[in-house]
Amino acid sequence: MESAAASAFLKSVMGRFFQVLEKEYNKQKALRQETLSIQQDLRMIAAAMDDRLHALGRGERRTAVARLYSEEMLGLAHDAQDCIDRIVHRLTCRPSRSSGAGASPSALVRRVAHELRKVKSRSGFADEIHKLKARLKQAHERVVGIPNPNPIAITVCHGSAAAAASSTSCRVARNPVGIGKPVEELLSLLDEVEGEPEQLRVISVVGFGGVGKTTLARAVYDSPRAAEKFDRRAWVAASRWSPETNGGGVSQILRDILQQFRPKDDMDVAVDDQRLEALLTEYLKNTRYLIVIDDTGMEQWSTINSMFEDCGRSSRILLTTTIQSTANVCSHGNGYVYQLNTLGEEDSKEIALGVRSPELEQGSTKLLQKCGGLPLALVSVSEFLKSSVEPTGELCSNLCRNLGSHLLDKHGHDNFTELRKVLMHNYDSLSVYAMTCLLYLGVFPSNRPLKRKVLIRRWLAEGYARSDSLRSEEDIADETFKALIDRNIIQSIDTRNNAQVKTCRTHGIMHEFVLHKSMSQGFIATSSRDHQRPCAYVNRARHLSIHGGSVTHSEASDEDLSCVRSLTVFGKAGDAISFVHRCKLLRVLDLECCNDLEDSQLKLIGKLWHLKYLSVGGTIEKLPSGIEGLHCLETLDLRRTKIKSLPIEAIMLYHLAHLFGKFTVDKDDLKNANKMSKVLKFLSGNKSNLKTLAGFVTSEREGFLQLMVHMKNLRKIKIWCEPATSGSNYATDLSKAIQEFTKVPIDSARACSLSLDSEQCSEDLLSSLDFEPCPEGSKYDIRSLKLHGKLLQLPPFVTLLTGLTELCITSATLTRDLLSSLVNLGNLLYLKLISDQLENFEMKKGAFPSLRRLCFVLQSLASPLPVIEQGALPNLVSLQLLFPGLVGLSGIQIRHLKHLKEVTVDRGVTDKTRQDWEQATKNHPNRPRLLLLKSGGPMESEGPGLEEASAMREKRKICVVQPSSDDGLDTSLKKMRLSPESSSRLQVIVHSASSSGR
Repeated sequence: MESAAASAFLKSVMGRFFQVLEKEYNKQKALRQETLSIQQDLRMIAAAMDDRLHALGRGERRTAVARLYSEEMLGLAHDAQDCIDRIVHRLTCRPSRSSGAGASPSALVRRVAHELRKVKSRSGFADEIHKLKARLKQAHERVVGIPNPNPIAITVCHGSAAAAASSTSCRVARNPVGIGKPVEELLSLLDEVEGEPEQLRVISVVGFGGVGKTTLARAVYDSPRAAEKFDRRAWVAASRWSPETNGGGVSQILRDILQQFRPKDDMDVAVDDQRLEALLTEYLKNTRYLIVIDDTGMEQWSTINSMFEDCGRSSRILLTTTIQSTANVCSHGNGYVYQLNTLGEEDSKEIALGVRSPELEQGSTKLLQKCGGLPLALVSVSEFLKSSVEPTGELCSNLCRNLGSHLLDKHGHDNFTELRKVLMHNYDSLSVYAMTCLLYLGVFPSNRPLKRKVLIRRWLAEGYARSDSLRSEEDIADETFKALIDRNIIQSIDTRNNAQVKTCRTHGIMHEFVLHKSMSQGFIATSSRDHQRPCAYVNRARHLSIHGGSVTHSEASDEDLSCVRSLTVFGKAGDAISFVHRCKLLRVLDLECCNDLEDSQLKLIGKLWHLKYLSVGGTIEKLPSGIEGLHCLETLDLRRTKIKSLPIEAIMLYHLAHLFGKFTVDKDDLKNANKMSKVLKFLSGNKSNLKTLAGFVTSEREGFLQLMVHMKNLRKIKIWCEPATSGSNYATDLSKAIQEFTKVPIDSARACSLSLDSEQCSEDLLSSLDFEPCPEGSKYDIRSLKLHGKLLQLPPFVTLLTGLTELCITSATLTRDLLSSLVNLGNLLYLKLISDQLENFEMKKGAFPSLRRLCFVLQSLASPLPVIEQGALPNLVSLQLLFPGLVGLSGIQIRHLKHLKEVTVDRGVTDKTRQDWEQATKNHPNRPRLLLLKSGGPMESEGPGLEEASAMREKRKICVVQPSSDDGLDTSLKKMRLSPESSSRLQVIVHSASSSGR
């Protein structure tokens, strides 16, 4: 009966279906052209915004008309993007897998109904596109009709915006606070090092705008020690000249230096540009000089650096800049880059509060936290409080609530003008897409550690990376992140093995600026204790950020959430999850930090068809059955859940690229022959887009080990090995799976990453892994390898990996045989050894010729450090000795490590040992920075923020920026509320102040 009824229905419906297609043909034919047209319009809007922002940097400001026009264009761009997303999903989304050949009649009925809805949608979309294009035309005509030759911007006659923004850096604070130690460190860099040739050295001071670079440089320049050391001195403010004027003001910079070097009676003699360079060279010859160039730019330095002659008298050039790459280029070679950091708590109070009282200190706590130790922000607060009759804690609390508005708009006798210029200059200097990515950071709480890869994946999911014909979206997003780091807008907290930033955070005051900028534009709507939810903006906000379950179901029920692109929840989920299904265009759902999430709250998640990024935490133990409906999902992060097995449907998501967690394949799925046949067919057809699988637990071939050999796009994989049943060929199966994963064509540039954890297995598992000889025309290619287990010797397959550049080995004991075999890995750039005990080992001349970073994490007090002969590690730039039992230098001589830039020792070493290393770094020609880290466990793993520590199930590592006093650290650790079980698996790393100022 069911088959007959379905057949009759199909005959009736299919006839009408083709009639509709024929009737709507002309409109459907034009739909593609209309879609392409409005996409081009969107690109033109983005290009116009880029041009406008570039004009701002040349000294132009927006009028009220321009501001309204920009907001209207942004709204149009958002509406057009929403329309196109709905079109793409409706027209390109794959149908259910059950509707193919051999499907049931009921499935075919659903397929026909789906096609009918597509036809209807196409017609509606065409009409919607026509309306959008009409709105775009009307907006343009309104602006053109205004009697203003340039409605977008008007020119400011005095100077450039860049110069205006930089002018704040030219102010030198009176009686500066907190720079005593940095001054001493910079003065020591002006000295000659014993045994170092007398040569010119360029020292770059870099940091966020307003951090006090100019004040520090001026204090060094004016010090009696500098006056005694140098025959001639000159101070130049490069920001006085616009980059567009006379080659970036280079001739003016050189002329200013010459005027300060020449005798007073020659000051009025004119010098043309042709003679200028020759005269300057003459004055610099055979003299020891100190030249300070404040706020220099890359183009300026590229032009003038060749003018400074190295006369072999240990002359010094001191530069200040906000751009990290500029500092690196200027000080390349034998120079030094000095990172100036923000002030501590006590110095912040001294600047901002002046005369203090308990009530004032208590009321100003949050305000000072938002200032983030930035001197310019603290001075602004101080001036605001001084303007009041009676500065009180209540006044500080009110200022804290309204600080963002002070950073955006002028309020009467404004005390934040200079700070606002610095923040606006940082914002305006970015491209329109970088601006969007920066505004996006307002979603996260202030001072929250953010992972670089998480940010990039979320930007990609949101569509905030505009690709071109030469670069991928991933490359564009990565470049945007680097641009924000390069400008010190976001700060690095921790770096990866290859020196790439791993975790970061937005600068305190910059985060406040970004948050209020994004909220005022309706880009973000947030609900927290500090920022009440601005109801006027929720209806058009693209991103919702909910803190602590502060939104109830009744509040959300009145809001239009159809335009929401991301929902991020911190703390208790509360009623926030109940309205997720109303966010029809949701691309990002971040529930990782929800600590009260339950399985039942995710039952409707399969309806979020546009979702690309899903991160879940809490007490979730099982994914909902509707997970297969997330066709667009690209990232699935389950690391903070209790999920131990994964449904096979998750592996068959077409666009899934990154899968995180620690799980096995559901046992019932493994026993289901039909499901396994489908997934193998799916994987064998090269339909899987999975690039990261980190990771899965296995003890036999069945499961992920069986499936991974068919995942041709995999680049990164992590495997936890469990004891196998007796008589199994587990080691052989594991070796074959890894071989297939790592085997690539000889000319391939694919970079793979492999992590193997066999801690629960016998000691011969990893040691027995070996590969067959690679077929002709192929190679085994692993760039990053992590081995954790009972290792007595290096697994044989490791020596076949000629492209291996990163290696991390964790074992209770590292034998001499294993360590000696590592020397043969000549291409290694990074080596980390984690062990309870390290046997004697010598690094002879020529050992590790490519190695850039070497790290030892040792537990046994009796473990000796390796002997490093002169000529070994010729390219080492970073040496980490995380060893509480380190005594003095332990026989390690760093002076012959010519390229060394930093040394890290355990914070638990004795004062005498720390002093020995401080002296050793000062005596090194490169003056490498000495960093102090606290480590408390051998396991290396990514770790969340402090507030997430209670949810950890595995061994984790937490990086903490150590405050100026130990009280702040103790308070933070108490807030973790760790159980004895979790604390035994926890590794805490604390960044502390050291002689380098970090």
